Order: sequence, then structure tokens, then C-alpha cells
Amino acid sequence: MPIGENAGVGETRLVFARDAAAAARFYREAFGIELGQDVAFEVDDLEGAHARAVEAGAEVVQEPEDGRAAYKDPEGNVVTLAERPRAVRVAGVDMAGGGWAVVVLEGNLVAEAFRSETFAEALLVDAEVVAVDIPIGIPESTPRPADVEARRFVGARGSSVFPTAIRPVLEAPTYAEARALAVELTGKSVSAPSYGLRHKILEVDEHAARDERLIEVHPEVSFSELARRPLLSKHRTDGLAERRALLEEAGIEVPEAVPRIAEPDLLDATIAAWSAARYARGEALPLPEGHPKRIGAIWR
Repeated sequence: MPIGENAGVGETRLVFARDAAAAARFYREAFGIELGQDVAFEVDDLEGAHARAVEAGAEVVQEPEDGRAAYKDPEGNVVTLAERPRAVRVAGVDMAGGGWAVVVLEGNLVAEAFRSETFAEALLVDAEVVAVDIPIGIPESTPRPADVEARRFVGARGSSVFPTAIRPVLEAPTYAEARALAVELTGKSVSAPSYGLRHKILEVDEHAARDERLIEVHPEVSFSELARRPLLSKHRTDGLAERRALLEEAGIEVPEAVPRIAEPDLLDATIAAWSAARYARGEALPLPEGHPKRIGAIWR
């Protein structure tokens, strides 16, 4: 007799049993499922569910692999279990005045949003991937391919992508010395904004060498990837509203305000976290295209 209509993984089927009580007891003990309800055979812990099913006498048809396993119940029905997709926890980090804006996403939910005074403090977050708006991968020569491709990718917003100087220039104690070194070693000077980032670039570079969670992003690149169209300037009120709306359309509800973080920095940290989530899922794309390594690319 059919005793329950069950929404299995990818299909709906009836479970037939000669002894309804025995079958119901098996499903309750083996899978934690009450027959007679419309259920999906999804579990949070496939390995734990597998051990429980085997202990209850389920015949294994397919061992747990790629988040799925299959069994036969006492009546010969095939039962498939699939591990429920886990919400990935990631973080986006953007410069905020003299500190850092940090936004942590769990799935599409903003789990945390705060300001940290040091980058080391920002890295204390519980996150699988941490995306930061700072060059990672100091070039041996200029221009750095990632910078060139990022400027091309964002089009009219290309001036927001500062070229990354080589290490001797970044390590120069004064801007005057940095400019002289840049001309001597590369044939071109270094801009004040690029040199002004030197302490943060060197600090993040040191962390990135030993913390494999770290990837480089650029907010304009990430917003352009999300929007798939040219963006208004973030220095305009309508540009900020446009960015907040894009994040909301992506399912991310950004807090109205976070103490000691300006609106542009909050939105930039959030879109950085959006790219971090794409990286964690294997969906993020590098600039330059085809770049094979974590370091040296701007991820979008």
C-alpha cells in the first residue's frame, strides 16, 4: 500500500509498503522522517546521516560522494539523501579613513558589519574567503596586468584603479625618493595616491603570503560585474543609491548605517564580500582573464 507521497531529490514518488507501521518506523529511525508528510530528503550532515542509516539497517546503494548518497529501505524503495547547501561565510574589507570597513556575509545575510583599526584585526573574522580592496601581488615591473585589465573593464571609472608600484618604490622612505626610483627603474614616475597606499599594500602583501583566504578585489570592478552596465560615480548621491539598489537586487540588504563607516566604504566592503562569495563558490573570474593563481589577479 502507498503510505506517503515524498518529494525526493529531483522527483516526487510514492513509497509502497506491505507493513506501513514497520516502514514508518524505519524511515523515522534511519532518516528522521515521518512518512505521510511532504518532505525533501535533504540533510545538514550527510556523513552523520549515512552512519545513522547504516546503523538502522539501510542497504547502501551509493556511498556518500559529492554531497549525495543512496540506500534501499526494507521494501526495496531507493532513498536518496542530498546534503543541504551550506551558507558560505565570507568577508569584504575596504579602507575606511585610517582604518578598515569589514562586512561579513553568511549566504546573502549581512552577519556582521564593523570598523577595525588594523588589518590584522579585520582578519580575525570567521570567514572562508576575505576579499580586500588592496593590491595583492607586488609586480616586478609595471604596469601590472591586473591593473591594466581592471581599468579597461570599468571603462569610465578607470581612474579609480591606481597603478601598483614595484617594491623598491613602495619601500622608499619619502615620496621624492620614490619618484626618483620609479623613473630610474621603470622609466615612469609614481603617483602620490599609489605611493600613499604603500604601508597598506606592504602589510596586506605580507598577510596574503601566509593566509590563503585573502584575495584582491576592486569595488568598481565588482559593481561593474554585478550591474553589467556603466555605473554612476559613487561620489554622487544617485551613484550611491544605484549601488545600494544593485546589492538589494542581488538579495543583500545593506545596513542603513554602521558606526564610523562612511556610506561609500560600507557599500564597497559589501560588494567586496559579494565577490568573496563568488570566489568561495568557484564562480569568480580573474582579471587578467585566465590568471591561474590566487595572487596577482583582481577577482570579480
